[in-house]
Amino acid sequence: MTYMPNGKQYIVLSISGGTYLGELLAFQLQGRRLNMRSSGSMAFGMLACSLAGVGVALLAQGATKPGHERVPPYREPSPYMSTTEIQTELRKLDPKLVASRTGGAIDFAKGKAVGVVRRRMTGPQYAITHTRAVEYMIVIKGTGTLVTGGTLIPPTIDSDPYPNTNPNATIRSDVGVRGGLARRIGPGDVVVNLPGTPHWLSQIDGAIDYFEIQIPNMDPAPGIERAEVLPAPAAAR
Repeated sequence: MTYMPNGKQYIVLSISGGTYLGELLAFQLQGRRLNMRSSGSMAFGMLACSLAGVGVALLAQGATKPGHERVPPYREPSPYMSTTEIQTELRKLDPKLVASRTGGAIDFAKGKAVGVVRRRMTGPQYAITHTRAVEYMIVIKGTGTLVTGGTLIPPTIDSDPYPNTNPNATIRSDVGVRGGLARRIGPGDVVVNLPGTPHWLSQIDGAIDYFEIQIPNMDPAPGIERAEVLPAPAAAR
């Protein structure tokens, strides 16, 4: 590209590669001779950059294919919680709740995203089946033994009869899981509990924190037996 600041004509080149990555060089035209000067010390270098950028933008706009000139609507930045924020909120939980069979939990970016961060302590835990929900578990801190698969060992707790009228019911057992697979889990491990799959933290080494996301209204894969659902009671007349 050529420019004529202060009545002098220059050719400006952008060099990329080797030791000249991103360097602009200007060649002043003096008759048949070229005088090479570094643009780093010349004001017209800034002008060259601006004009070159405008030229590239206009070229890109002109090359846009039909149907590609629009983009999806604006969105706010993604919900985020730092490790410090998560641990600060977990420390605020009632210790009695954390030590219970349900464990304690905080909402992840409350009101902006699905999911909770749950903390459980050493002690008896419920064995759980979500009849029509997929549950993701991402371990953040601590270790333990997680048993998945098989069946819940009856009886189920008083609030969780099976079959249930709620198609998205959570069914819990105080006893544990029969016929499942035990795995040691720790930070960075990811577990996906598919609909109807029992899962049970049979052992916790002190405490364990994990990110939990549940997606309801999900059926098992074709060919896998569905959980039974009782008909809803008839409305009183």
